[in-house]
Amino acid sequence: MLKVKQGFLTLCSVLLISQGSSADSLKDIYELALQSDPTLRAARANFQVGQETKNISRAYLLPVITATGSYQETEGDSESARIYFGGEPALSNQFSDSKETAYGVSLRQPLFDMPAWYQFQRGKALSESAAAQFAADQQTLILRVSSAYLGALRAYDNNETRKAEQRAIQRQLEQTRERFEVGLLPVTDVHEAQAVFDDALVNSLEARGAVNIAFDALQVLTGKNHNVLSGLKDDFMATNPEPLSSEEWVNFSLSSNYQLKTAKLGKDATYNLAKAATAELFPTITFNANYSNRDSDGTTIAYLPTGNAMANTFSNSDGHSFSVNLSMPLWSSGINAGRRQYKQQAIASSENFEVAKRNTVQTARSRHQLVITNAARVKARKQAITSADSALGATQAGYEVGTRNIVDVLAAQRSVFQAKRNYANARYDYIFAMMSLKEVAGQLSPDDIYQLNAWLDPSLAVAK
Repeated sequence: MLKVKQGFLTLCSVLLISQGSSADSLKDIYELALQSDPTLRAARANFQVGQETKNISRAYLLPVITATGSYQETEGDSESARIYFGGEPALSNQFSDSKETAYGVSLRQPLFDMPAWYQFQRGKALSESAAAQFAADQQTLILRVSSAYLGALRAYDNNETRKAEQRAIQRQLEQTRERFEVGLLPVTDVHEAQAVFDDALVNSLEARGAVNIAFDALQVLTGKNHNVLSGLKDDFMATNPEPLSSEEWVNFSLSSNYQLKTAKLGKDATYNLAKAATAELFPTITFNANYSNRDSDGTTIAYLPTGNAMANTFSNSDGHSFSVNLSMPLWSSGINAGRRQYKQQAIASSENFEVAKRNTVQTARSRHQLVITNAARVKARKQAITSADSALGATQAGYEVGTRNIVDVLAAQRSVFQAKRNYANARYDYIFAMMSLKEVAGQLSPDDIYQLNAWLDPSLAVAK
């Protein structure tokens, strides 16, 4: 009676979960992660930083216009005395008040500046590299969301099979005890069944903890709790990649892999930096234009012994100038050292790009093979469940007639549940391998999320 009540309460709790909260789909979590994932937000900020590199380097090729202005007001009061021999001192005072206003505009335009030109080319490469890196980060988000979601489904399926295995072994243990009590079995069978049950109980506890950890990984992406997910449909099909040829996937990767594009653009940026260092020895030609205007007026009053005098002054001047200036370094101790340094950096960057290209080819081939292997594994694992069920039936029949022992029965039961876990894991391994292959080939996009989401069923509630 107690077991019936526990089963009823479990059923009620599941129904309450399914009614109280709708199941989150892969699409829901991905769209939340697009807005809330801090790693992607940081990547987006770094992308914006990289985009400004081109604008900053281009500024050295564009004209620079400078405006200046000043206003000055001056007041002065002075007193002087002259003393003649045998006479009275002659005192005089002078007061002055003046105002001056000046403004000017200047323009500077490089006409020939090869270091600035190569720096601009470097800035363009770095901005394009930032765009490629951000595209790679977006693909990485798709993989991280998919991995976390599939990890939660995997942990849930493993937990369900572990619980079912524990219940089946528990029933077998109870039957073994009953037979022992009536003298049909030796006590060793009870001990064997008890040992297997204890091991299954520990495995169930570990599987339960794995479920909590897997669901917490989703919260890292979205910042929200996710307690119910949509499960994967039973009729999900694992198929070989299209196209089937691994060389075509290698070609996709060499032309579209974003990490490889980032490495190539980094090589281009370093190459232009080395050329800019070499161009430091070239002449630089600059055009300059200036215009200025100055207005001033003032009043000066002199208080003299012979009488007062007042003078007003006013002046206005303006003018402009044009010039073309040429400068060329004749000797600098640091230029040659800088040229050698940047040249070696360009060589290192080129070699790193070659390493990235070879790794991309190898990764594309290995992931392509992994997808094919996992597709075959899904089919084999599904067939293994049928075989394990058949073997369990034969073992139980042999146990009933005395040709098989309790150890054989327990092993056959565990084989059935192991086959179910292997099948579930194979499906999730196949999905992630397929998405990883598309990622290395530069073909992974949000459409892959939505296509996989179509294979999810909200009625198959996966509860934390």
